Amino acid sequence: MHDATLAREFTGMIHPHLPRLHHLGLKLTRDSAEAEELVQETLTRAWTHWSRFDASGNLGAWLARIAFNTFISGQRHAKVVQRTAARPDVPGLLHDRGRMDAAAAPETAWIQHELSDEVQAALDQLPLHYRRVVELVDLRGVPYREAAAHLEVPVGTVMSRLHRARGLLRLQLEGFAREFGFGGPALAAA
Repeated sequence: MHDATLAREFTGMIHPHLPRLHHLGLKLTRDSAEAEELVQETLTRAWTHWSRFDASGNLGAWLARIAFNTFISGQRHAKVVQRTAARPDVPGLLHDRGRMDAAAAPETAWIQHELSDEVQAALDQLPLHYRRVVELVDLRGVPYREAAAHLEVPVGTVMSRLHRARGLLRLQLEGFAREFGFGGPALAAA
């Protein structure tokens, strides 16, 4: 497909999701300018990885996952830089190009793994039958009916497993979520 045609397809498909993406950015950053930057970075990453998106999947969920992981990566990067800059025993550390690349490793990890270490660890701890449903529905955006067919279980079983898996993930990630300003009633409603 020609690049211009692909760009038009991308723009047309993401356009309906921009208000929700901007709302998510505001919720995460609590600042309009930062939210706009997050949305732009999300769209840049989505475009970069557009070939990885399954057209039958949930584009909104895919974009939201990219936005959330981009936000987490940015927070980690800021903490690394902040801690490093505060270390008096390492003068000139931030001017060393090799070490700056190492400080950017969380962003590189996102590109390679797409999920933060904490989220991946929580997902890995789920029983296999729960993890497979989360991977299909939440991570790949597969509709319930297709996930049920793939797993050879009724749609109700997919929904039930997904509900239970999300509850387990919520419990496992509660501390991690609070570290980034989520928690209390907002976390319970998520």
